[in-house]
Amino acid sequence: MVAELRFATDEGAVLVSSGQDSERSRVHCIVSGAPYDLRRLTASPRAGGGLVALETLESVQREVDFAQRAGRHPNIVRCHGTLVQNEGAVHCRLLLCEPCVIDLTTHTSGSSTPRVPELTDLGQQLAFGLGHLHNLGILYGGFEGKGIFRGHDGLWKLGAFGRAAALPAPPEARGSTDDALKPEADVWLLGAFLSSLLSGLPQGSGALALAPQRLSDLSVGRLWVLLHWLMAEAPEERPCAGEAAALLGALAFTPPQELLAEMPSREHRWVCGTVLAAARQLAVDLAVAEPSELAEMPLERLRTLASEINDLLENCGLDASFRAHDAPEPEKLEEAPPCTGFRPKQSADIADASTNASGMSDEFDSKMGLLPAKGANEAHSADLLGLG
Repeated sequence: MVAELRFATDEGAVLVSSGQDSERSRVHCIVSGAPYDLRRLTASPRAGGGLVALETLESVQREVDFAQRAGRHPNIVRCHGTLVQNEGAVHCRLLLCEPCVIDLTTHTSGSSTPRVPELTDLGQQLAFGLGHLHNLGILYGGFEGKGIFRGHDGLWKLGAFGRAAALPAPPEARGSTDDALKPEADVWLLGAFLSSLLSGLPQGSGALALAPQRLSDLSVGRLWVLLHWLMAEAPEERPCAGEAAALLGALAFTPPQELLAEMPSREHRWVCGTVLAAARQLAVDLAVAEPSELAEMPLERLRTLASEINDLLENCGLDASFRAHDAPEPEKLEEAPPCTGFRPKQSADIADASTNASGMSDEFDSKMGLLPAKGANEAHSADLLGLG
């Protein structure tokens, strides 16, 4: 049955007709003909209970509130107005949003791994959106392809606020001891999301894992190094959203050596150790050296074995000026994840932010795959890079 819906917006009343019950549908204003996306959020009764759980109602209301608070920004899906439309025992909230062309999941389905320029452009636009939300005191809380949309202006936009939360204080007033809700948690999640797109692996199953051969591509090497910075273990050592946008936007013109020199020392050591291990593995794969020879082989000798090995080292910042003593000692590498750059455990602020933002007790809702399950890093790290 077709229903006429009247939304109160900043630009006046908008009257649309809708006969669909889908989660997102295209509608048009009856008066002006302007297109909109009609989004439907539902809270269904519990099985056998006949009533909607209070937590579910609060979750829907929270998402609506943050969608409206997000306001107008080129990289945020604008919500023009909302309505309540209950259908029997089902509570439904309708959001009248700006029309978008496609979501990221549909855009990338059936295609190969996106090219690095596409990923950096996507990452920069999402970082711009994060910066806007952080300035409004909103933590976005999680990324998934179905919640990221391309508008008719060609820009990617954040459009799902189911995991959003209010930041406890303005960024400039927040102390370094507040690990529960920080904008830096969003930067980590952005890095993990881009890493999954770069590797082609699901989120949480190998975020920084790449075959050594892929690091022989300069653009891949640069992005891989930068992602370690975005995902630095200490929140205060990650760039803010605006800085992340600037770094991603300038990535094509930034020497990897500069990225490596500017990033936190711990991530610097891990990247160096991982790249050296990848170079040695590539030497074995190319059959230019025996494994027994590589353990004691000087770096200067290693880079001369094949052009692909030298490219890998230079693309990740270990150029001819780099010396072996700049890398961590073997025993120090054992403290770091074995080969892929994974952290043995995630920062506490990430897990806390997920719980506080969504109101759920699961460890960052493993069903969404936003963080690896316990022990997943160690299980996947060596074999995903091919060094196990």
